[in-house]
Amino acid sequence: MTLSITFGGKDLSELVDGFTAITRNVGTGWSNTYQDAIVGQPGQNFLYNSLQVKTISIEYKINGWSRRFAKVREQMAHLLSVTKPVELIFADEPNKVWYAVPDGNQTLTEDYNTGVATGVLTFAVPSGYAESKTFARVLDSNPAGAKGIVTADGNSHYKITLQNDGSLDAYPIIRIKHNSENGYIGVVNANGTLELGKRAEADTEAYKKSEILFDYRNSIEDGFNKAQKNVGIFNDTSQKLNSALGIDRAWGRPHIALSGNHAQTAGGNAGSITWEIPTDSNGEKGALNEYLWWRQIVWAGLASQVGFMKISFTGENGEFLYGVETFKRKTGLDCEYNFLASNGKGGYRIIDPASHNFQITDSIYHNPFDATRGWSDLLRRDDMVQVYWWGSYPQFHVPEIKGKKTTKIHVCIGALGNKGQITHLYLDQIYYRKDFVSAIRDIPNRFPMGSTVEIDFGKGQISTDGLVSNRDLVTGSEFFSIPKGKSELDLYFSDRVKKPPSIEILWKECLL
Repeated sequence: MTLSITFGGKDLSELVDGFTAITRNVGTGWSNTYQDAIVGQPGQNFLYNSLQVKTISIEYKINGWSRRFAKVREQMAHLLSVTKPVELIFADEPNKVWYAVPDGNQTLTEDYNTGVATGVLTFAVPSGYAESKTFARVLDSNPAGAKGIVTADGNSHYKITLQNDGSLDAYPIIRIKHNSENGYIGVVNANGTLELGKRAEADTEAYKKSEILFDYRNSIEDGFNKAQKNVGIFNDTSQKLNSALGIDRAWGRPHIALSGNHAQTAGGNAGSITWEIPTDSNGEKGALNEYLWWRQIVWAGLASQVGFMKISFTGENGEFLYGVETFKRKTGLDCEYNFLASNGKGGYRIIDPASHNFQITDSIYHNPFDATRGWSDLLRRDDMVQVYWWGSYPQFHVPEIKGKKTTKIHVCIGALGNKGQITHLYLDQIYYRKDFVSAIRDIPNRFPMGSTVEIDFGKGQISTDGLVSNRDLVTGSEFFSIPKGKSELDLYFSDRVKKPPSIEILWKECLL
C-alpha cells in the first residue's frame, strides 16, 4: 500500500517499502458502567460510559538484507522514542490528528530466505479520539459562516449558533477584542457558565472638582471691559463711587487704576468694577467654597499720598460677606492690609487688626506689593476664610457667613478728598475658582479599549493581552465544552459598552 503516514512530523513511509495493513477500527473502545444488579430484577441499569484508550496498528514490510534491516530497526527505534503523545497523521485522513505514543513491543520479523522483513507498529491514543488539524472558526465579521451564526442583540449581548461536526463535545477558544471599555464578560451554553469581571461594575463615579469661572491673569483689559462699573458693594459706604477707573500702562504692562481726574470731594472718592460669578458646569450659581487670586501693586511716590483698594465678596441678597482692604490713611509710610468680615447685623468687623501693616515703599523688605510682586489670595471653606499674608496663611472662623453663597466679586480703587492719590495703586491680575463642584467622571474598566481577552476552555486559562489573568474569573465559573452538532452559546458584556467588540470562537473538532 502506498500511503504516507507521519509520526512526530517524520514520514514513516520513507523508512519502509510499503504498508500492508492498518487497523484503526470503528471509533474506539467504550467502557460502560452499570448499577449493581438487584436481586429479583432482570438486567442492570446503565449509569454512564467513557472512552477507552484507542489502539492503532500498522503492518509494514521492508525489502533487503541484514544490513538494511538493521539500519531500519535503528532508525525506527529512534523515531518512536517519544516521552509524550505526538501527532500521528494518515494521508487518507489529512485533517485528522491522533496524539499517540508507541504501545508495547514494536515487532520486526526478518526473513533471509525471501529478503523481506515484516513488522507491526502499535500505537496508543490515550484520549481515545483524534482532533481536526485545522480550527473550526466563527467570526462576528462573518456572521453567517458554515460553522456558526452570530446575532447581535445590541452591543452587550450576542447569541451564537454553533455547528460542531465532530463526534464528541469540543473545548473552544474564545477571543474578544474590545473596541470600547468593558467591565464584564459572561459566556453561557447548555453545558455551563463562565464569568469574568463584574456584571455591575460602575462606569462612572461622582467626585468633587474645582472650576475656574473667570480668569484675567493674562487679560486684565478684557476683565475690565467685561466688568460692571461703579455698582460695587463693600464693607461700608464711606467711599463714593463717583470716579472712573481705567487702564494704566506703567512699566510696559496694563493695570486697572483710578483715573487722574477723579472726584475730590470730602471723604473717599472711588471707582469700582464688579464681576458676577458665572454658573458652574452644573448650572449652579454661587459658592460656599471658593478661591480668589490677584496681583495688586501699592507704591506711593510721596509720603503725603493717601488712598485705598478694596476687594469684596457679596451674597445672593447683595449683602457684604467678607473681603480685604489696603488703606493708607495719612501722611507717612504706614499702610494697612485688613481682613474684613460681616458682623451679621449689616455692618462689618476688622479681624486681627494692626497685624498686617507694611510700609508703602519700593523695598522688597518693607512692601509685599511692590512693582515686582503683589500676589495675594483668599480661600473660603464656608465659614472659614484663609488670608495670605507675606508667606503665611492665617485662618479665621466667621460664623456670620456660614451657608451664605458668594455671587459677586467687587474691586474699588480710591483716593481721599483732594489729597494726592497713591502713584501706583493697581490691580494687575485676577482669577476666581469655585471648589467642590459636583461632577461625574469615567472610571477605567477592567478590560480597556483595544485589549484582547482569550478564554481557552481546554486549558482552563484566561489571558488578557497575552498575560495570564485567571484572577478575573468569577467564583463558581467553569470551563465547559460545546456539544456536538448544533448548539447555542450566549456572550454578555457590560450594559455600558459603547462599541461592539470583535468576537472569534474557534475549536478543534474531536473525531472518532
